[in-house]
Amino acid sequence: MAVTTKSSLEVLQRRESPSMAKTIGAEIGITPVRGLGSRLWDEEDREYLDLTAGSGVLALGHSHPAVLAAMHAQLDRYAHGGWQFGCAARAELSERLAELLPWPDPMLLWCTTGTEAVEAALKTARCATGRRQVLGFLGGYHGKTAGALAVTANSAYRSGATEVPVAGLSLPYPVAAGHVPPGARPGRGQRFGQEILEHPDFGSADVAGLIVETVQGAGGMNAAAPGLLQDLRKFCTAHGMLLIVDEIFTGFGRTGALFGFQHENVVPDLVVLGKAIGGGLPVSLVAGPRELLAALPPLRQTSTFSANPVACAAGLAVLDTLLEQDLSTGAGVLGDRLVGAVAKLAVPGVRLETIGRGLMTGVRIAEAPVADRTAFTCAVIARMRALGVLALRGGADGTVVKWTPPLTITAAELDRSVDVLREALAAECAGAEAVG
Repeated sequence: MAVTTKSSLEVLQRRESPSMAKTIGAEIGITPVRGLGSRLWDEEDREYLDLTAGSGVLALGHSHPAVLAAMHAQLDRYAHGGWQFGCAARAELSERLAELLPWPDPMLLWCTTGTEAVEAALKTARCATGRRQVLGFLGGYHGKTAGALAVTANSAYRSGATEVPVAGLSLPYPVAAGHVPPGARPGRGQRFGQEILEHPDFGSADVAGLIVETVQGAGGMNAAAPGLLQDLRKFCTAHGMLLIVDEIFTGFGRTGALFGFQHENVVPDLVVLGKAIGGGLPVSLVAGPRELLAALPPLRQTSTFSANPVACAAGLAVLDTLLEQDLSTGAGVLGDRLVGAVAKLAVPGVRLETIGRGLMTGVRIAEAPVADRTAFTCAVIARMRALGVLALRGGADGTVVKWTPPLTITAAELDRSVDVLREALAAECAGAEAVG
């Protein structure tokens, strides 16, 4: 029986509120009932353009027919057995990924969530080097489990929730001045704290590696400064450290290349992958040269649901479609189109900045007609939602509107999202003038 969105949300909240942990909530304010491509619909059949893609997971959009067909076919055969059993879908996906990775003899360590894969990478780095510490970067986000929190920069996630009171050290993260266009050549890297690491008092001989994102999703969509990865590669090689690149968000085409590290022609020691490869189901992995992954002893990292057959079957469909349609290149082109369209917006009292890379782009509200830019950004996103476009907010001060849509989004849909942003900005500015 059809119900209204309002009553549906009320029922949802009534049923969940007594038992749902407050870390989870329906803060966006709608309950989708179906999705297709870049679109979502609620119970009242209201349509929304989805710029979130499930936090960047749905690279091919909602209900992609190839992904659904692969899931259904695998479900009909065999849904789950555990990591102790062989799995044809896992074997095929492993073989396909190994062909795309930058090492001559790669090894894959399958996990379930991105955070779990980060923890596996940290373990691997310690076992391979015999050193204990792995360092992250300011603005970096690598998960919220106790081990991953040691390299996640935001100390608020650790406060009162873990035995890890502080990160070992969060290094400076030099950022690109703005959105990085596809094919941009790396320039001279900026300082990343090298003088700290090389100081004789620091004790860098106990550092197993550095973990870095090429674009910081949770950190506000900042892209690494051109040349940073090249500088880190040289530094890690010189000091016997591993360079670990967290590509959970950026991997599989989102930045305009299949992997973000390819923009600078850098070969990392370990890569952490997740999100998009599962097609909407949880699966992740750590990849690296055989000699590094083999350093992790047997049974040191296992997970009941790692490389679930249905998720691996979906991953094969995702990978095939990404490569066949060259969606990586398309993401770079569409990212440039988005930046160009935002640059043409002229809303009195507002100044916008675009940051990020490809279809992992943020629009920062750098100036607004009110003092509280965070509240203004919240109001803009709420108005965009009322106008039929779903976006998330980011940045350390909460002033970034995030574009991480499906890589299959059309140019017309992308243009519409910018038109809605302009309309939302104009409406909120008018409201601020009326109040003033």
